[in-house]
Amino acid sequence: MTSNNNPSPRSGDDTYDLVDNALAALAERRGLWLGDDLTAIGLVSSLIEQAERFLPQLVHDARAGGHTWQEIAHALATSPDDAQLRYDPGTPLADSRWPHDP
Repeated sequence: MTSNNNPSPRSGDDTYDLVDNALAALAERRGLWLGDDLTAIGLVSSLIEQAERFLPQLVHDARAGGHTWQEIAHALATSPDDAQLRYDPGTPLADSRWPHDP
C-alpha cells in the first residue's frame, strides 16, 4: 500500500517555477544567454542529467529504509518490475550510477 508520503510525480506551477529559476541560475553561473534555444536545451539537459544522478542513491536509501518496489515504482511513475530492473544492483540493467560498495 502506498503512503501519503510517497506521492507520484507530477508537474505544475510549483515545479515549473523551480525549474525556471534553476535554469536562470545555471545560465547566470555559466555566463550564458537563455534567449538562444540551443543554449536553453543544453542547460535543461544538464539539469535533467544532474537530477537523475540523485535517483540511484535515493532508491538505495528507500530500499534500506524498508520501502517496497511497489512504493518506489509509484514515486517514479513506473512499474515495480521496471523500477527494480533499473535500480536493483543485481540486475543487468541497473543504473550505472548505482552507489556500489567498494
